Amino acid sequence: MTGAARCAVAALASLGVATLGSRCARPARAEPLPRAAHVEAALAAVRALGPAGRDRLERALYDAARARCHADTARPSVACLIDAARATCAAEPDAARCEAAADVIVTNLRAAPALVDEATRVRLVRGSTDYRAALAGELLRRYAMLAAELALSGAPGDAGGAAIDELCAQRDRVLHACAPGDPACVPSLPWSRCVAALIWFVGGSS
Repeated sequence: MTGAARCAVAALASLGVATLGSRCARPARAEPLPRAAHVEAALAAVRALGPAGRDRLERALYDAARARCHADTARPSVACLIDAARATCAAEPDAARCEAAADVIVTNLRAAPALVDEATRVRLVRGSTDYRAALAGELLRRYAMLAAELALSGAPGDAGGAAIDELCAQRDRVLHACAPGDPACVPSLPWSRCVAALIWFVGGSS
C-alpha cells in the first residue's frame, strides 16, 4: 500500500480523529490539499459501486459487524470492523476500491450512535421488521441535513473532495448541540465522521 493510500485509510478508519497525523498533515494553504484528494478518491469509490453495489457492501459489512464483531451486544471495535471490511473485499475484482468504500461504511457504522439517539433506535427496533434498513433510512436523513449545510456553504451541486473536506474541517471547530430526538439536527462530529457521512450521501446521489 502506498503512503497516500495509508493516509487515506488513516483519514477515515481512524474513526473520530480530526487530523491525520504528522505524515498526512495538511500543508500550507497555497499547496494542494492531500486530505481533500483522499476524500475525492473515497467519493469516487463509492460512486463507482453503483446503487446495487453500495447496498450489497453496506449490508455485508453490517452483517459482518454483527456476526464477527458482536455489534448486537457491544460497540464493535475498530480493529474488528477493519478486519471484516478487508475480508469482505478480498474476493472483489477491485479490492482497493472496495476497501476505500468499506472504510466509509465502517466509519458510518461507528458514528451511528452519535447521529441517531437511543430513543429513536429503540423505536426502530420495536416498529421495524428490518432494523438495518430502518436505521439506514434515519441515518440518510441526517446525512441529507449535512448535505444541506454543504450546499448552503456555497459548494457546487457536484461538490467534490475539497468542498467536503473544507466544510467538515470548519464544522469540527464549532459546537453543534441537538435536542434529544431532533431529526433535523446533526450534532458535532469529528472530521472523519462528517466526511464519511457526506461521501456516502453525495456518492449515492450522483
